[in-house]
Amino acid sequence: MSDTKRSANNSGSKRSLPSWTNSRENESDNSAKKPTLDGQGEKSSDAETPNKSKVQNENGGNASSLESKSFNKLLEGVVFVLSGFVNPERGMLRSRAMEMGAEYKPDWNSDCTLLVCAFPNTPKFRQVEADCGTIVSKDWIIECYTQRKLIEIDSYLLHAGKPWRKGNGSLEVNEDKKPSVPKKLLKHVEREQPSASTASIKSKGKDTDVARKCFEPSEVKKWAIDDLNKTIQWLESQEEKPDPGELTKIAAEGILTCLQDAICSLEEKQDIRKGTEDWMFLPRVVEELAKFDVVGNKGSLSKEDLRRQALDCKRIYEEELNSLDHERKKNSKVNKEQRSKTGRTNAMSSGAVEYDSDETIEMTEQEIDIAYKALSSNICHL
Repeated sequence: MSDTKRSANNSGSKRSLPSWTNSRENESDNSAKKPTLDGQGEKSSDAETPNKSKVQNENGGNASSLESKSFNKLLEGVVFVLSGFVNPERGMLRSRAMEMGAEYKPDWNSDCTLLVCAFPNTPKFRQVEADCGTIVSKDWIIECYTQRKLIEIDSYLLHAGKPWRKGNGSLEVNEDKKPSVPKKLLKHVEREQPSASTASIKSKGKDTDVARKCFEPSEVKKWAIDDLNKTIQWLESQEEKPDPGELTKIAAEGILTCLQDAICSLEEKQDIRKGTEDWMFLPRVVEELAKFDVVGNKGSLSKEDLRRQALDCKRIYEEELNSLDHERKKNSKVNKEQRSKTGRTNAMSSGAVEYDSDETIEMTEQEIDIAYKALSSNICHL
């Protein structure tokens, strides 16, 4: 009987499908399992193609919406505090973390779950450490924001304490479990890349000759020293000042961060000013690089050539700033030792300060002998 019904259906114009095949939840399964009875059955499948495309487009839009919604909740439940950062970097970190769903607090309290710290062993670091709070470097915030997903936090921890987010942290299962590339390896690769910059610049002719002369290593070293001094002066003029002992370190880090922002802009084929427009103080090297990044200017360099030149300059800056920091620490140690010696000398002679040389009595040997005997006699009678 079933054969009779099948042949009857085949003889008709088209086989009508059951109503349940149009339901959304069974749509994909039915299209996969539907038997092809003859040529007419194939035409029926082709007729459904536009509907499938429409469903796929709708699903694509929903996926994009879900991805955006998920990004806004990456750090949901995180209550964070920033320490050791100055604007514009401080503002950038705060806005990025809040964009991913975190809550900002100006100072650490019992509600906070995470401290984003620039340097270890600062007063704020020790406070949070004593409170068993979790402390992380800024790189974790930046990586989560850049990759638009929750990166594994372990490799960025400065101190592991209480849970770094409130709630059950359901999003944590989506963390990137891939091991992070060691920072030393990244620096090694970064230093190898600029080696091709000289050959690239030489191949460009007169315009690149100007650039090569502009970025002579000896000249770039002078810029690094000058930038460090100017940045320290700028930091000292701000209302929110770092600790005096951290000024040089923070200034150097700010210079290198600004230079790295310029490099990132070049890597993304954007104007170099795009990555540094929020900075209140620009290093000299960034200003000089920007002169060769002008559209329509014959003296401009390609983004790739500029990126390589910027990496060369960053390497020189790093070496020079590290050298200056080492020299500063060495001088500080010497000064500390000298102060310690001076303190001991002053302590030894502090008793003599109370005596005035004008009150000293000059005595002959006979007078001294008489005084000695008188003193001895008095002591014996005691």
